[in-house]
Amino acid sequence: MPEKKSKSKTTEVQDFVPSGKSRREKFSNYLIDISKYVMTGVVIASLFKDFSDNRPMIYLGGLFIAFMALGAGLVLTDKKKGK
Repeated sequence: MPEKKSKSKTTEVQDFVPSGKSRREKFSNYLIDISKYVMTGVVIASLFKDFSDNRPMIYLGGLFIAFMALGAGLVLTDKKKGK
């Protein structure tokens, strides 16, 4: 019987990570996802619950965080017209 070659842990990790994506691009995708989650979790969820005393602060804070994360994610994508 032929022996099976065992993969090292570094090879397994390299196989798991998609090739061609830098950490910067992954972080930008993460920030864009955070923006979507904040928009969904804070702003849209507060439409369904009654937060009468702090409603403006919830909307402003949620929108501010969502747009800041979105802006940072878009800046980090580094996609230019020439590429």
